[in-house]
Amino acid sequence: MKALILAAGFGTRMAPITDAIPKPLLPVVNVPVIEYNINFLKYYGVKDIFINLHHNGEKIAKALGSGKRFGVKLHYLREKEILGTGGAIGSLKGIVDQPFVVINSDTIFDFDFEEMINSHFCSGKKVTLGMIPSNPKDSRSVVTVDENSRVVRMLDSSIYRTIPEGNCIFTGVHIIDPSVLEYIPDDVFVSITNYVYQRMVEGGDHINGYIIDGKWWDMGNPDDYIACNFELLKLLPFKYFNPYEKYKLKPDIIESSSLVVMGSQVKMHAIPLNPPLILGNSADLENIDQAGPNLIVGDKVKLQNKVDSANAIYLNRSDGSRVLHGKNGKIFY
Repeated sequence: MKALILAAGFGTRMAPITDAIPKPLLPVVNVPVIEYNINFLKYYGVKDIFINLHHNGEKIAKALGSGKRFGVKLHYLREKEILGTGGAIGSLKGIVDQPFVVINSDTIFDFDFEEMINSHFCSGKKVTLGMIPSNPKDSRSVVTVDENSRVVRMLDSSIYRTIPEGNCIFTGVHIIDPSVLEYIPDDVFVSITNYVYQRMVEGGDHINGYIIDGKWWDMGNPDDYIACNFELLKLLPFKYFNPYEKYKLKPDIIESSSLVVMGSQVKMHAIPLNPPLILGNSADLENIDQAGPNLIVGDKVKLQNKVDSANAIYLNRSDGSRVLHGKNGKIFY
């Protein structure tokens, strides 16, 4: 089985950070978010992975390389002009001849993907979409899945004359039969949801809606990004990936109430450490008098006197001078 990770977007909601750091490389607990996706796919046997590139694309290709260190094969689809989700998926024409996976590069999952794959093949449908149940009042709840796992509403279209209330959020994970690629025009900016899936629903095609029994995080904006980092500090490791493995000092048993993880050559004097927190390689805390809780410090970060040392994320090499504010914390970049 092959997969496509969508990684060409501009990440405008995370600007100005994403002006220099492509969104797929934004670290979540000090690991680029796209690496969670690669490890997730690999765990479920998907090792032939395409990544579409546009904004800061070469930075992504340079950071990930051939995929050898992950145990997968990575192939890059470079877009001269950004093609959107549909255009990117359409570029797989002639490359895939079996159902394939599509996943966003700025989301993280923790669920049994094998069950979703089985659901797709058992359904016999052209498309399976991963859904999270939601309150209709949620603005993202623009999909309705009925009792037969059929998508009966997509955005503002339905198979019914009266559009039903939304009851699900589409998570951005798809399993698609290659026959669907014929719906997509070549080399044109196209959204897969409103150009293809919305039309399929209007035309009465049965899209299989798979309800995910697990977790999904979307790094769409600073609030979601901060919340994801702090929540994963309390939940990691996943069965498919342990980001703490690379650190020199880590507990044998991971407990959020006592989680303190440190890289090599960390500089600090005897100060209170309030878990959970993680300190990257060559982090310098000599000028602060306490650290944590909810503190994530990247590599080669020097914390200055009177800086935020709780509810804060410091990206690699940050000097603390540039900050993006969220409701529940700050991102220093």
